Amino acid sequence: MRKIGFRNVKTAIAVFITLMIYFILSLINTDFAYTWYSPFFASIAAVYSMQSNRSKSFALARVRALGSLVGGLFGMVLIVLYESFLMDFIISNYGNVINMLVLFILTALFIILLIYLLVRFNVFDLVWVAALTYLSVTISTRNNLPVVPFAFNRILSTIIGVTVTLLVENFKLPKHKNRNILFVSGLDGCLLNENKEISTYIKYNLTKMLNDGLNFTVSTTRTPASLSKIFNGVPLKNNLMIMNGAVVYDIINEKYLDIKYINKSVQEGIDEYFNNINRNVFSYTIIDEALSIYHQTFENEAEERFYMDRLNSYFKNHVKGRVEKDDFILFYILIDKLEVVNKYKADLLELYGEEIHIQIYEYSFFKGYYFMKIYTSKASKLVALEEFLNKHQYTHVVSFGSKEYDLEIMARSDFSVCLANADDIVKQSADLVLDTDNPEAIIRFIQKYFYQKKANQFKAIKSR
Repeated sequence: MRKIGFRNVKTAIAVFITLMIYFILSLINTDFAYTWYSPFFASIAAVYSMQSNRSKSFALARVRALGSLVGGLFGMVLIVLYESFLMDFIISNYGNVINMLVLFILTALFIILLIYLLVRFNVFDLVWVAALTYLSVTISTRNNLPVVPFAFNRILSTIIGVTVTLLVENFKLPKHKNRNILFVSGLDGCLLNENKEISTYIKYNLTKMLNDGLNFTVSTTRTPASLSKIFNGVPLKNNLMIMNGAVVYDIINEKYLDIKYINKSVQEGIDEYFNNINRNVFSYTIIDEALSIYHQTFENEAEERFYMDRLNSYFKNHVKGRVEKDDFILFYILIDKLEVVNKYKADLLELYGEEIHIQIYEYSFFKGYYFMKIYTSKASKLVALEEFLNKHQYTHVVSFGSKEYDLEIMARSDFSVCLANADDIVKQSADLVLDTDNPEAIIRFIQKYFYQKKANQFKAIKSR
């Protein structure tokens, strides 16, 4: 059976509070409570405004409150004018049936004006709520209440309902927060699911912890193009260690920081090596804060797939041709069979072994093909982490990895964690292997230890 969600519970609490307000007002003065407050409309507003996070709740609370105010006042003005100048005349001369018909005609005509004005002032999101409150004031049974208190009853009840929801949504029991811990995570095999996305659960809970002061960063081989999509809506605050540590990326301002290029003479030698064998290679460089990728004719269908998947990515500029002589290469990528990339690796390490760092790993979307990435030896995840720690003070570093190239960061951390589907060598090195392949388990781990009060909590796990 599916568990009752926290949002469900918060909605019930908000509704209960709106009902209790009427109960308390009734104990004080029944006539006052009946005249100025409707628990029905307050409860509806509370339910309508309760959303999955505070920002959405605030947005809908604003719509509900403003829409109710506009629609209620509009309806009140119409009825006051109608009752003051037309109603008695129509009833005395034509009777109640015609009076009702004229009121309905005016109500329909004036709703056109109401909607027109809202659209004219570009407040489209208020239309539904404003129309609903307008109709409530103009044609619902008032039970002998004058129109002014009746209209304000609807408006005030709605505002109280949405206010209760916002108070419930923002109420927090005091929690201990370990802001002295830095959590560092990889993406593939850690936070990303099989669709290479982070789940709604991860996005919601990571956002909540970041707003509570969580210190979290990412260490990945990926570029900003994929990161901006993956973390869309997540308020990351720390700089990210990307492209295998070759770049520190300021995701807030979308700027590349601390770029580690390949040595120019080594770059020229690598270019010559691949030119001599007429081999396509993807050359990555940063020009005017834009990542540019140069390529020639694709060597195989795996390289073409790689290119097509990234062709329209934001933050990337694809160019067919060779890098200009004055530009610096950040890293190279090529894709081929394992024996081919191993041959290239052996040749290049023999020529520039102390100047470059080479990664080889399988292309998950194209079985049998492997990535080969060439960086400067000055770039690595470990170097990026050390430089990050030199600028910040943390008592603990907790890392999450899945691949062999995560091992150096995991070894540097005070505590390392991986999922059950991580590479065997990673599972052998990790301090804790979570008994699941579900990336959400990592977020639950972070939640537990970010909010935990116990000191030396990670030493306690290691000693088990």
